[in-house]
Parts: sequence; structure tokens; C-alpha cells
Amino acid sequence: MLKRDSSILKENFVQLLSNKSNLFLILSIIVLSIVIYPIIIPHITHPSMIYHIILHMISFDVALFLTTISVISYKKTKSKKILLTALSFGFLLFIEFLYLLQSSNLLGAFYIPLIEVEFPHVLLLIMLGLFAAGVLRIERK
Repeated sequence: MLKRDSSILKENFVQLLSNKSNLFLILSIIVLSIVIYPIIIPHITHPSMIYHIILHMISFDVALFLTTISVISYKKTKSKKILLTALSFGFLLFIEFLYLLQSSNLLGAFYIPLIEVEFPHVLLLIMLGLFAAGVLRIERK
């Protein structure tokens, strides 16, 4: 009986997440509930900072959604094009996380020594390269 109930619960959960709108809503609620206290509340009285933080929160949320969707797609198709796209969105997610921490003054700008380039910019170049490789890759059957 317990095993049947858990399988029904799992089916309902998978069905809920198969709808992209529901998935985006759930991910948005999770992200907002995690970052509201440590990132938003300390800066609520600084309008210019709060808008900058909200911009990066939205970007982070979209990157999380794209990463999740592309990983789910890769699990279904096992396509190398989708894998490269999923990796590129994963890099975008990490970049937006770094920018979110920087916009809330939890993390300062991190420059790579000798070349004096910000680390997120290098990651962004890698992300663009992976995305281009995924888009331009020709699948052989």
C-alpha cells in the first residue's frame, strides 16, 4: 500500500513538473524564498541597489529554468547538441549567481591575475562557446 502511494505521489510530481509554466513558477518560488532574507532584506531601503539585485535575481531564475529544461531534454534525447546547450546554460547559471552575489555586495569583483579580466567575463565567453558549439554541431545518425 505504501509503495503504491509513493508511486502515485511520484507520478503526480512528475506530471506537475512536466508543465513548463509550473516548473518555472516552482523554481521562481524556491529561488525567491532562499534569497529574500540574506540578499534582498538588507538592501530594501536602497532603491538603486534593490533594482540591480532584482534584475540579477530574474536573470538567475531564467538561467535556472533554462538549465533545468535543457538537462531534462538531454536525459530524454541523449543528444550531444542538447548536452552542450545544457552545459552552456549551467555556466550562465553560475555566472548569474556570481553577479547576484556581487550586486548585493556579498562578493567583490574577482579579477584573474596578470590579465586583469573579471572571472565572470571569462565564464561568459566559455558559455557562449559551448552554446555556439551546441547550435552549430551537426548530429550524425
